Amino acid sequence: MNDFQERLKELLIENNLSRLQLAKALNISSTTINGYFNNNYYPKIDIAIDMAHYFKCSLDYLFGLSNEKVVLKHNNKTFFENLSFLIKSTKLSIAQTMKNLKMSEYNYYRWRNGLLPKTINLIDLAKYFEVSVDELLGNYLMK
Repeated sequence: MNDFQERLKELLIENNLSRLQLAKALNISSTTINGYFNNNYYPKIDIAIDMAHYFKCSLDYLFGLSNEKVVLKHNNKTFFENLSFLIKSTKLSIAQTMKNLKMSEYNYYRWRNGLLPKTINLIDLAKYFEVSVDELLGNYLMK
């Protein structure tokens, strides 16, 4: 099991919920929820955000990156604004940063056009820049 699976299992037990109940609460299929456990993959970021809101926890907690449930840092900037700032702070080129992350430069340009990264890429970005996933996403988390 990955950290996300472990944390989701803990949250279900802690909240006395079944997978089916969570699926209904999030308006997704039980097959999707079961896939997170059986196929070892992460949810799309919008579903992960809904889960974090449902469980009243940070994404970092949900993904097993932190033991702090609350969002410690947030901002009003977009994901791409936060990413651009972090890249500039490294004083590396976009190409070199993406190479260090073992990601295609094409991803960067997709993100610049408003698309969000896959959850696993978002986690890798947060680890690389040593920031929280919640902080990296910025205003996208606000409901």
